[in-house]
Amino acid sequence: IFHVLPGKLDPLRTFEVAAALGLPRSRVEGTIQATMSLLSRCLGTGNNVALTLRDIGVLLVEQHRVQMRFYHDFLEAVAGKENLEKGVFKIPKLLDMVVPREVSMAALTWSGSVIIFPECVQE
Repeated sequence: IFHVLPGKLDPLRTFEVAAALGLPRSRVEGTIQATMSLLSRCLGTGNNVALTLRDIGVLLVEQHRVQMRFYHDFLEAVAGKENLEKGVFKIPKLLDMVVPREVSMAALTWSGSVIIFPECVQE
């Protein structure tokens, strides 16, 4: 499994991901492959997609527009509360990038219609 960076292709370290989650590597690789396949199919057929990134936010793909929306507590952990108040909360366009965890994914889209990739539940 690979992820693409501009100008280079590096293997995704599925062994490390599997070890951190306490899951078999084959299950991690299968889940990633299935997610990528479903995402590719949805985008290929023109569906709007919301990909929830646990504890980070939501990646929205709607028509030809891609947006990342971040959870407030994630931004606070990364930037610090003071920096968040000084920067993000004073710039209206940046405020649009912050969403509460409880927000309806459909409410984040222009069309109100979206395929939501479910959160993974560890068994």
